[in-house]
Amino acid sequence: GFYGFGGYSGDSDMKKLTAETGGRLIEVGNKTEKLKQAFDQISEELRSQYNIGYVPTNSVKNGGFRRVQIRSKDGYKIQARSGYFAMPDKD
Repeated sequence: GFYGFGGYSGDSDMKKLTAETGGRLIEVGNKTEKLKQAFDQISEELRSQYNIGYVPTNSVKNGGFRRVQIRSKDGYKIQARSGYFAMPDKD
């Protein structure tokens, strides 16, 4: 696995990182076939994803956490982070 990035290490930390960022962990171990399946799955997801954006109504950038909730109809799978930190602009 890929470990040590940004202070995260080990499987439980990597799962925590993916949960915090709206991603997910694909475990392949050292099996070539699982790695191929993972790349096939990622390739398929990249062909069928959408990106959305919005402008928040709360313009205060005080470093606070802002929740983001996305819902869909028709059983679409939503993969997104749960929110973001409204950080002040850097000078």
